[in-house]
Parts: sequence; structure tokens; C-alpha cells
Amino acid sequence: MDLLELLGCFVLMVGGLFLLQLNFLFCRKIGMGFIWVASGLGAYFLTHSVLLAGMVLLAWIFFPIWEMVFVLRQLRVPQHRQLADARAPRNEFEELTDITHALVEAGFEQLDECCLRPAQHEQYYRIFAREDGRTQATIGYIAHGAIGFHFLAFTSNGKDGRRWVTWDYPLTYGLIMPPNIAVFRNLHCQDVSELYQSHLDFLKINEINPEDLVSGERTSEAARARLEQTLNQQIEYNISRGYLTPAAGSDAESFCYSWRGTLYVAGQVLRDLLF
Repeated sequence: MDLLELLGCFVLMVGGLFLLQLNFLFCRKIGMGFIWVASGLGAYFLTHSVLLAGMVLLAWIFFPIWEMVFVLRQLRVPQHRQLADARAPRNEFEELTDITHALVEAGFEQLDECCLRPAQHEQYYRIFAREDGRTQATIGYIAHGAIGFHFLAFTSNGKDGRRWVTWDYPLTYGLIMPPNIAVFRNLHCQDVSELYQSHLDFLKINEINPEDLVSGERTSEAARARLEQTLNQQIEYNISRGYLTPAAGSDAESFCYSWRGTLYVAGQVLRDLLF
């Protein structure tokens, strides 16, 4: 490897690391691409072997996917889960107060705060609704140990039984949504009002008028029941499709990912990484 080749790999690597620090998802993907290419070029310049360079590039994809497959196969999901009274940890979830204030300014009222039980990960939810009851907002916080992330979802229920969801869930979602749930995943909104406007646009594009939506009861019990129904419906649908299968042994009352479900989620993760 001569100086020019070394400098080229170094520039690509530094550029990739810089792009990874930006808030825009597209920039972070480009940054990962720079690092990926730099590692392949570095292997080729050092060994002059196309085969070894290709193996290095494939390793970037193979090992994370294999680790994810192993983790998915170990997961256990209870068929029936319930929401219980709980407060999200404020120290770990510092954005909770800011998001709450932004929702209140957008015309939403806080109705409930709860967590999902049983669950392998900590899952906390704070539920809001607008005065007309046609849109419910949910702040979600999911944590495992010291690692956690949050998301915001807006949900409107149609009188025809369809459910319209707009959210900014940052990771690949591990379940297939039932056919009556239409999801618009928007990762490009900068604030709460922008995400809510994208939800209204989502309804408009699908020719859903305000009079086509159910005005839900604005109580903590009703709001919790709607969220609980949605979460359990997803589990039941994935069981019926064969993506979740009964676990064996001591976890016989739970479900785990089948190989079909595991490969589906792995494919979705790979798609999100590439596109």
C-alpha cells in the first residue's frame, strides 16, 4: 500500500465517521458506506487479493446478521400482555418532558402512563388524545439495561375498522402489522408538530376525512385498552402467519421467532441498512 492509497482509505474512513455523527439518516447510511468501502479497499491494497477484499466486505454484513439471528432465536414473547401502571425512568429518558410539552401545545391531553407486562425489555408508554378524540398520540420508550430508544406514534381509527398510524420508530420493527393497520414510518421529521402534520397528510392522501374517523373515549382506561388491543393483535397476527411459534421446554407458554420470522426480520434489517 503506497501513500496515496493509504491517504484515500484514511479520507474515506474519516468522512464516514463524520457523516455518522449527523442527525440525518441518509447521511449516516452514506457514512457507513464510506467506512465499508474503505475497509474493502484497505484489504485489497494490503494484499492485492480481490477475494480477501470481498470477504472483508461480506463480513461487515454476515456477522451482524448472524448475531441478530442468534438473538432473535433466543427471544420469548408472551401471547397475552397487559399494560400496568408505571412511570418511565426520567433520568434515562430526558426527552420525555420536551415531547410531552410539544404534544400539549399541539392540542393533545395526557391520559395515561403505563408499561407493558410481561416483556423481556422495559416498555413504557405515555398516552395522549386530542379533544375531538379522533387521534391518539403515544410516546414509547423501550430499554434493555443501559441502552434505550424512544419513538412517537399518532393513531387514528376509521369507522371501517382500519387503523392509521404515523410514527418515527427508529429501528426495524420486529413484527408484521395486521392488514387492518396502515403504517407510515417517517424518520425525517424534526419535531412533534411536523410528525403530526405528516399524519394528517397521511390521512388526506388515503382520502380519510375527519368524519370517517371514530371519536374515541377520552379516558385513561379507554386509551390504555386501545393500545393494549393493538399490541396483542400484532402478536396474534404474527402467530397466525407462522412468524411466531410456540416455544419449547420451560418457556412453553411463550412464543419465539420461527425460522420464517427470523429470516423476515433479518431481511428487513438488511433492507433498512442498504436503503
